[in-house]
Amino acid sequence: MFDIGWDELLLIALVALVVIGPKELPSVLRTLGAWVAKARNLAGEFRSHVDEMLREAQVDEMKREFETMAAPPEMKEIEDQLMAGTLPPPKPPNTPVPGPDPEAQASELPATAPPPP
Repeated sequence: MFDIGWDELLLIALVALVVIGPKELPSVLRTLGAWVAKARNLAGEFRSHVDEMLREAQVDEMKREFETMAAPPEMKEIEDQLMAGTLPPPKPPNTPVPGPDPEAQASELPATAPPPP
């Protein structure tokens, strides 16, 4: 963060010793240390709150993505119809499922192929 080398720190210490004096220097350094500790504590607390907000935002985003993947639009339509009571009646269980005609498929096969089972 700050680019202060050992020579700059030594110069600051010498100026502080001359300006403040050797008698008051320990109490000034103690007070300065308390301020630095308080500033670090506040910075750590701020960082933890920002990290928590990011985690919550990511969790909310992942929850929305999961809900959109888990509930396709067809399910939403069916759910809306169920809630409104307008769901079409179900098909009878013995209705044949429309599909390709087995005889038409047999005529499309090459002559050398055996007939389908």
